[in-house]
Order: sequence, then structure tokens, then C-alpha cells
Amino acid sequence: MKKLGTVPFLNSQPLTYSFDNNYVDNYQTSNYFPSSLLQPLVDKEVFLSLLSIADHLSTTNTISLENYCISSYGKVDSVLLVSKSKLKEIDTIVQDSRSKSSNILFRVIQEAFLKTKVEYCVGSPTLGMDIKNNTGYIVIGDLSLEMLSSSPSGIKTYDLGEIWYQETGLPFTFGTYNYIYESPSKFELDCLKSSYENGSKSTNKIIDNFLIKTGYNIDKKLAQQYLEEKIYYKIEKEHIEGINLFANLSSKFANWQKNSFNKKI
Repeated sequence: MKKLGTVPFLNSQPLTYSFDNNYVDNYQTSNYFPSSLLQPLVDKEVFLSLLSIADHLSTTNTISLENYCISSYGKVDSVLLVSKSKLKEIDTIVQDSRSKSSNILFRVIQEAFLKTKVEYCVGSPTLGMDIKNNTGYIVIGDLSLEMLSSSPSGIKTYDLGEIWYQETGLPFTFGTYNYIYESPSKFELDCLKSSYENGSKSTNKIIDNFLIKTGYNIDKKLAQQYLEEKIYYKIEKEHIEGINLFANLSSKFANWQKNSFNKKI
């Protein structure tokens, strides 16, 4: 049985639809949080993985497919900075331990665009967590969608995808399919294509099944807008430009082994 590495988030479901539903014989998905996706690929536990853009840039031997991604042009809804304070009044950032790209994205925003001074620490955000004054909490994935659905009183949410787009005019790419040892076969590439084609037509079913399975309290209309309007799944020229700009802006504090998309230093 060959395994496709992915994340346990709603945004990946249209891409992996056929694999999740056992429509491809002898293939299945294996779920990891974004910060843990690289090691199974290195260890050959998965033949291909939906890798974070931070992991793609931080290793010399990962090669990204140039077809599908998880990205946004503006608001993404699932990568937020949550705070009681105005953006420029925040002096402490609690990074989400489940993410690499989102944590680095905020640091790019902070250093290149906001030009504020903050201290960083790492935490594990939860719904209903105690939010301290002048502190921002990076929150990713379906927990972000739950927070937007519940609209907690007195809490401000800043969408990192939106800030990036406002400052650069480019989409932000959070993840792409990567391999290390052997490129996917034509059969596997065809399966990825049909999986997305089937998944993109099945968003209602995906959302219903996902909410039943996970128990997340996410507004269904918000979830549908998220999959159909906020997330972009195909890599275009602008995505590569955005990845290269992100690599450049973060290079002084990130330990990159590539200086641009699919190119070693």
C-alpha cells in the first residue's frame, strides 16, 4: 500500500478526495500536521507529500510538483493572528507549534511591512484560550475556521494571507506536493489530477463528512466559501513569484537551502 502524505485539515480534502475515499486501489492518505510532514517523506513512509513551503525551501532534496498547491489570493481564513490588541500594539507573538510556514510568514510581515519589534515564543492554541493583552497568537487550520465561526467578543483576527496580498499583490502558497527519491509515475499524476477534479465538484459532501468526522463547530456557509472561494489549488506564474519573494524576504532569519522555488542555493 503506497501512502500520500497530507494534513488533517479541511483545505486538503479536495486535493486528496479520491485517495481519502479509497477510489485508487493500493493507495491511501496518511495525515500529519504541517510541521511534521517532511520526516515521513525522508523516511520513505510516503511516496509524495503535501509539504509546507517552509519545508520545501529548507531542504535541498525535495522537488515540488508544479501543478497543485494550497494557496490564497488575499484572505485565507485559516491562517490568522488572534489578539485583543491593534496590530502595531502587539509586542509578543505566540507561534503555532503545528506550523512552520505561517510562523515565518508573520515574521516576514512583522519585519518587512509592519516594522515593529516583538518577542516570540511557541504555544498550542485552543478554542477559548486565555488571550493576554498586547499578545498575538498565530492560529492555523480548522481551529481558525472555528474561531471565525464563533466570533468571540473583544477578539480581533488578522488574516496573514490578506496582509501578504495587500503588501505584495501576490498569492501566498502554503504548501505544494513534494517528492524526494522518485518522481510520481504517469498513473499517479493522473490520479492526482482526477482526485482534484472529483474533489472540487464534491465540496458539499466533503464538508458534511468532515464536520461529522471531526466534530468541529464550523459554520457550513463559511466552510463552503473557504473551499470554493478562498483556497486556490492550481500553481500559476504568480505563485512562483510569491514563493520566490517569500524566500528572499525571509532568507536572513530562515535556514533555507533553496534560494527560490525548486532551486538549490
